[in-house]
Amino acid sequence: MIDRDQLPVLVVAGAAGSGKTTLGRELARRFGTALLDLDTLTNPLLDQLDSLLDGQHWNSAGPHAERIRAGRYAVLLAAARDLVEIGQRPVLVAPFTRELTAGTEWERLVSQVTPAATMVVHVDGSPELLARRRAARGAERDAHRSTDRPVEKPRVPHLRIDAELSTTLQVDLVAHALQDQSQR
Repeated sequence: MIDRDQLPVLVVAGAAGSGKTTLGRELARRFGTALLDLDTLTNPLLDQLDSLLDGQHWNSAGPHAERIRAGRYAVLLAAARDLVEIGQRPVLVAPFTRELTAGTEWERLVSQVTPAATMVVHVDGSPELLARRRAARGAERDAHRSTDRPVEKPRVPHLRIDAELSTTLQVDLVAHALQDQSQR
């Protein structure tokens, strides 16, 4: 059993179609904590504002992509910060591509959830699997995505989870890693 007071903020990362949201939901359910999903927190507003942007869809690599990304992650981290300040340890779900490179975005994430520790759970699968899953779900957000670049191994400490495993097994692997970590 994991002591909820010792639970880190779980940072569930991975490419589109890897199963981040599904895993994040189950982790939040298992540990009785809040789920903060980047898409859930930001997509409804951006979809409403999309017609105000000239040209490409907000989720494309258009002229506003950098500002939109910064704003989306600012929303996610502000919500996480609020929860940490009241003693919660949320599960954060997003690609976290830049954060996993151990640069300034990673430092920003860690500083926003301090004093809580973090544990990165990186859901990884073959490009073919991810493409198949995105095609099967037929989500609007995927229609405007550029082609995925090859995924680099995260430069921050992380637990790699195979996207092909069942969600139940993925959750069990995370729970075991948390138990191992708490016994140190």
